[in-house]
Amino acid sequence: MKEISLQLYSIRDAVNELGFERVLEEVAKMGYTGVEFAGRGDVSAKDMKTYLDNAGLKAISSHTGYPILKDELDAEMEYMGYLGAKYIACPSAPFGTLSQIEKTAEVLNKAGEKMAANGMTLSYHNHAPELWLTVKGKVALDYFFEITNPEYVKAQLDVFHVQRADVDPYEYVKKYAYRMPTIHLKQMESVENKEDARAGAGIIDFRKLIDITSATGTVEYIYEDEGLGDQLEMARVSAEYLLKI
Repeated sequence: MKEISLQLYSIRDAVNELGFERVLEEVAKMGYTGVEFAGRGDVSAKDMKTYLDNAGLKAISSHTGYPILKDELDAEMEYMGYLGAKYIACPSAPFGTLSQIEKTAEVLNKAGEKMAANGMTLSYHNHAPELWLTVKGKVALDYFFEITNPEYVKAQLDVFHVQRADVDPYEYVKKYAYRMPTIHLKQMESVENKEDARAGAGIIDFRKLIDITSATGTVEYIYEDEGLGDQLEMARVSAEYLLKI
C-alpha cells in the first residue's frame, strides 16, 4: 500500500504517556501517512495541526462520540476542519432496541446532512453486536443503513467485527462498498479465538479487501489494533506488512 492511516486508539497508552507531538513523529517514522483520532485531550486545534505538519501526517478522520455528534457538532466540525480532515465516524451509538436504532438513525441523518453541507462526511463504524441483533426480521446494522440516507450516513465497516459476528467480511464489504469512503482494516488471529492480531499474522485477507473497495470508491484505509503488548511496536510491525501489500 502506498498510503495507510493509523487509528490512534491503537496506541492510546503511548499517547497518554508521551503526548501527541512525540507519538505523531513516531507514527510517521513507521510509514503511516495519516491518522484517525479517538480523542484529542486538551490539545488545541492549532497545536495539533502543528504537530501533524511537523510529522508530515494528514488528519484523515476522527472517531467522535454520539453525544458530541448530537449536541456539539459545530465545534467538532470546526476542530477537524481546521486539521484538514474530511471524515468523522461515529464509533458507537444506542443500538440495543428498535426504537434506539431508529432514534440513532434520525440523529445521524441530521448530523450527516449538516456535515455534507460543510464539505465533510459522516460514517457509522460497526461492532459485532449490530450484526448479532435482529430487528423487523433483519440484521440490525442492515436495517440501520436501510433507514439512513446514504448521502449523509456512510459505512465505515470494521472487518474484524464483521468476522467476529461470523459474517463473511468480503461479501459484507461488497454489500456496502458503494457507500464506504473509509474502511477499518483490523486483523483477527483465528475464527476460534477471535483475538486481535498484527496485520500480517491473521486470517483476514487485507489485499482482497483493498481490491474490492478500491474499485468502488473507498479512498482511505485505516488500520487499527487493540491487542495487548507494546502498542508502538505492534503498530510498527503492522506498518511493515501493510506497506508491502
